[in-house]
Amino acid sequence: MKLDTTKVHGLDFMFAIACYIQSSSLLSSFFVSITRQDSWIVVLIGFIICLPVVWVYAKLVEAFPGKNLFSMFQIVYGKYLGKFLCFLLLVFFITLTALNSRDLTTFVNNTIMPQTPDIVIAVTFLLTTAWAVYVGKLKQMVKYGFMMTMLSVIISFLTIILTLNLMDWENFLPMFELPAKNYIQGTNIVITIPFAEIIIFLMVSQNVDVGKRSFFFYFAIGIFIGCMSVLLIVMRDIAVLGNTITMFALPSFETLRMVSVTQALSRMEILFSFILIVLLCFKVIWLYYVSVLSMAQLFRFQNYKRLILLTGALTTILVFNLFPNSLAHAAVAQRVAPFVWLILEIGIPALTLLIGKMRGLTQDKKKEPKQSSSDSKPSASYQSQSV
Repeated sequence: MKLDTTKVHGLDFMFAIACYIQSSSLLSSFFVSITRQDSWIVVLIGFIICLPVVWVYAKLVEAFPGKNLFSMFQIVYGKYLGKFLCFLLLVFFITLTALNSRDLTTFVNNTIMPQTPDIVIAVTFLLTTAWAVYVGKLKQMVKYGFMMTMLSVIISFLTIILTLNLMDWENFLPMFELPAKNYIQGTNIVITIPFAEIIIFLMVSQNVDVGKRSFFFYFAIGIFIGCMSVLLIVMRDIAVLGNTITMFALPSFETLRMVSVTQALSRMEILFSFILIVLLCFKVIWLYYVSVLSMAQLFRFQNYKRLILLTGALTTILVFNLFPNSLAHAAVAQRVAPFVWLILEIGIPALTLLIGKMRGLTQDKKKEPKQSSSDSKPSASYQSQSV
């Protein structure tokens, strides 16, 4: 398995981003306990604030064509500081893989297989995702994004229709009566978990062919589709559960558990369980793939089959040792992770773009057609700093 150099279409890239965000609907419990009936508001605010963030991501890709995030760090910060930042992001990617694997394991254990030990579920899913990373290519991974995005949207609309008789629109009242710090904290969680997590896609940006469109277009549309899906799910849960939404670790699951169309057609939470497991598997596969790719690039592996097993072993250890229980996980996700993630997902990329511009290391896209073939090649110093 060598480093993938195949090109993927911008539309496939866009739906992969949308699907990644949709898979995080399970994490709504991190902020609904803080913003309650106004949780839909912080989702909208988070989307608006994230637009400048994805603009930074898009400008980074365009400023360093043919380079991924780790290569950009090497160019802008030099050998040692660049490698240190690459290592920080590698730890971040592996941590995200472990956290989402834990979410998937906990969800399956609590809702479908309560008698099965967590370790059996976790190892089974990680072996499955490891196999997918081993045999899969980037082009194969992104092509399923559209199908799963549409499947998620269809099931979301179907569940909204089936819960209409359970909805009480007064559950959205009163509005804007919570302390300001609640909205700030909730918005920060929404931005960093999961919207800005799409920084992982900067590790494969050199493989994306956007044609005449800009990267910002595909980033923005992808995050819009994902955001609207999460927004609809959060609004549905608020309309059905009201302020009792804060009492449940899985609000969407509880909402659908209440659905009973007929005596024969009940247990609609199975629909939610099915699509969420599929989406979470898609997300973990992406995180696993990016973690292996990042490790290979940082430690200069051209053939990195063995890194797949190593990454899986590290992830398995972290799944069962990061937090003692789900309450500790939720507490860290609300109070610690959003601030650390803010630095890694937004602060460092923005600083990289700024320093790159100030040092004149970026390429001016508008001037490229006017240059001769000899002038259009990167300078020797530019090439020597890349990974």
